[in-house]
Amino acid sequence: MKGFPMVMTVSSVLLDEWQELANQAAEAAQVPAALVMRVWPEQIEVLIASLGDENPYEEHEKADLGTGLYCETVMATHQPLLVPDALSDPEWANNPDIKLNMISYLGVPLVCPDDSIFGTVCVLDRQPRHYDTKTLRMLESLKAIIESDFHSVVAGDPIHEGSRSGSERRAFQNCIADLRASNGSPSPSA
Repeated sequence: MKGFPMVMTVSSVLLDEWQELANQAAEAAQVPAALVMRVWPEQIEVLIASLGDENPYEEHEKADLGTGLYCETVMATHQPLLVPDALSDPEWANNPDIKLNMISYLGVPLVCPDDSIFGTVCVLDRQPRHYDTKTLRMLESLKAIIESDFHSVVAGDPIHEGSRSGSERRAFQNCIADLRASNGSPSPSA
């Protein structure tokens, strides 16, 4: 893993927006947990956790690195990771998330403007899941939004709630709509 993330203060406006996006991602993917994770020198933090009774993760909860977490592999390889069923995969048999009954995982790396790893964005479920390309595209789209926000923060651009309706956000909303349609979920009323 290339270095630790650059020091970056994420505003409450961004955190609120990312929270809403994580909630949408979990609902559209029909999973209990969508997370934005942030890495620190010796730990990884749940920066954002989708809201829901079935999500066992809490914001700001931290876990030690070096324990075999799914996100560690994503951060080390800089590649997406799909684990359909950790219980049937010896490579993941000792994953700490199994204790939370989170046995399936799909995650992508979040990269800072200086190419260091910030963390991951991921979805997890209690049941085996072969996440499809629509779910991966949705996570990649969420990654694009967050990484665009990183660039704005580093550049010192002021970020105001609702001020950004760029192509990344439209792409994300299109991915959410496609995922809901493929899962048979109704779109929320406008």
